[in-house]
Amino acid sequence: MDIQQIIEKYQLSKEEGNVLFYMLDHKKELRSLGIRDIAKQTYTSSSFIVKIAKKMKLSGYSELVFLITDTTSILSKPTDIVDISHLIEPFCNLMSKHNDSMIMILGNGYSQNIANYMSEYFNLHGFRCTANSHLELLRLEDYTDKLLIMISNSGETARLTELLVQARNNKQDVITFTGNGASTIAKESTLTISTGTFKPTSFESNVPQLFFGLSLIYFELLMSKYLDSLNQK
Repeated sequence: MDIQQIIEKYQLSKEEGNVLFYMLDHKKELRSLGIRDIAKQTYTSSSFIVKIAKKMKLSGYSELVFLITDTTSILSKPTDIVDISHLIEPFCNLMSKHNDSMIMILGNGYSQNIANYMSEYFNLHGFRCTANSHLELLRLEDYTDKLLIMISNSGETARLTELLVQARNNKQDVITFTGNGASTIAKESTLTISTGTFKPTSFESNVPQLFFGLSLIYFELLMSKYLDSLNQK
């Protein structure tokens, strides 16, 4: 759990943040500790801790304990959701290689919404990132160090394919999130993260668009693994 991110999101005070840090440091025994125990150890009060939970949109202390004690166990078992085991090492290696690079996320249509979310996530965690919907404005002939992330359900988006070829000619790394692992973009990328959900019938009425939700799940799980690896160094 990223306590600092929670502090910023809910605009918690230093004292409120210290309570969360204490609870995280003692998460193994947290379920056996009552709210008064936590209040005593953090020099606060039961009502103060309840106020923290309410500011985080939780029902109270019990839900706060559940959040802190269960978040890590959920993330440590990604195969319960999707299998990322084969992606962790190559993804973390690419992110380490480009830790200080400009990250550019490209997508069209609905994929632009995913690109915007990823960009906000990267910026929140201190990376330099932009999500540019005006693809014609990109200058990929620029040889400055950058990592490209492309998002395409079909993997055959014409403009993205052109930019991918140009990027690879410039020896730039590209991570692609796609629903079609056999697509042109998938085959040409440095690392392909395929949800395997694309079919020719995907655009028919009432067909669930699983690609977008699954792409975010893959992204969240992989970034969690990478950020954990940074904390262990």
